[in-house]
Amino acid sequence: MAVSMSEEPALNPDCKLVRRLKQRDPQAMMDLYDRYGKLIYSVIFRAVNNSAIAEDITQEAFLRVWNRVGTFDEEKGRFEGWLVTVARNRAFDYLRSMRSSPSVSTVSLDDLERTGFISSNESQSDRIARERTVIAALRNLNREQREVIELTHFEGMSQTEIAQKLQKPLGTVKSLVRSALKSLRTAMVGAGIP
Repeated sequence: MAVSMSEEPALNPDCKLVRRLKQRDPQAMMDLYDRYGKLIYSVIFRAVNNSAIAEDITQEAFLRVWNRVGTFDEEKGRFEGWLVTVARNRAFDYLRSMRSSPSVSTVSLDDLERTGFISSNESQSDRIARERTVIAALRNLNREQREVIELTHFEGMSQTEIAQKLQKPLGTVKSLVRSALKSLRTAMVGAGIP
């Protein structure tokens, strides 16, 4: 009898996690990401072959799982297989959308995040103007956007760590980072700073 009890978690380690997700336990989402984040990212990366896009789609896939975990049926298959299917579908949706809209910019979040605010060959006055533009753009972000930018770029926290600290779903943090970077980029371009 003791053998079967010890074997049960080994046979289906995701059963409790699925139950917690269906009960909308935010910590379960963190546990899910910790357990399957690398797998889902690798599935998506193989499809899109771009790390920044794969990160974005991974976050979308986890948001999709959070929103649709109620449709998962343990009787029909393993949870890991269902997660991989969700990830593949999100990657294929992205690839289809890129084929159908060739005018969409292919600038990735990584490209935006790596965009240097200060170029080594610019003059002192250009550098000061750029810094002022960045400071003004940061001030124009809403409180949540500014907070996630400060945590990611100034404190070096991962988005998973930020989600835990702010007690927000990882997808929400990812969306906040994306919208903040878009606003910053728009402000920079509007000020004539590439």
